[in-house]
Amino acid sequence: MKTKKKNKVILITTTALFTALVTVGTTVIQIPVAGKGYTHFGDSMIYLAACILPGPCSVFAASVGAALADLLTGYALYAPATFIIKALNAVPFILMRIYLKRKNKDDKILNWQIILMLIPTTLVTMFGYMIADCILVGGEVAIISAITGGWVQPGGSAVVFVILAAALDRIGFKSKIKKQL
Repeated sequence: MKTKKKNKVILITTTALFTALVTVGTTVIQIPVAGKGYTHFGDSMIYLAACILPGPCSVFAASVGAALADLLTGYALYAPATFIIKALNAVPFILMRIYLKRKNKDDKILNWQIILMLIPTTLVTMFGYMIADCILVGGEVAIISAITGGWVQPGGSAVVFVILAAALDRIGFKSKIKKQL
C-alpha cells in the first residue's frame, strides 16, 4: 500500500511540475508576433507532458498551465479558449501513446510516430485560435492571422520539443520515470 501512495504522490508532483513548466515556458520567453500576441515555447512542455504523463494528467498540465500563463501575461480574455485548445494539443500524443503501448513500443519519448503528431497538434493550435479570434475580434483578422503566422508558435515549440525529447531519450528518462508513475 505504501508503494501505491508513493506512486500517487510522484504522479501528482510530476503533473504539477509539468503544469509549472508549461506556464513558465509560455511566460518567460515571449517573442512578439506582428499584429497580436506572442510566440513562446510552452507548447514544447505540453508535448513532453503528453509523451510522459498519463493522458488525464497531461491534459491537466497542458490546459491549466497554459490558461494560467494567459492570466499572468495579460491575455485573460483568451484563457478559456487556451484551456480548451491546449487540452486538445495533448490528445494526438496521448492517442499515439495508446497505440504504441499496445505494440509494446512506448519506451522512448521521440520516434517517427510521435514526430508525426506535431502536425495535428499544430493544426489544433492554428484553427483553435482562429475560431477564438473569430469570436473575440472578428473573422477577417482571425483568418489572416492564422494563415500568416498561426504556425510559427507551434512550429518553434516543435523544434524545442524534438531537441529536448532527443536529449531525454539519450539518458533513458522515460524508462526511469515510467517505473515511478
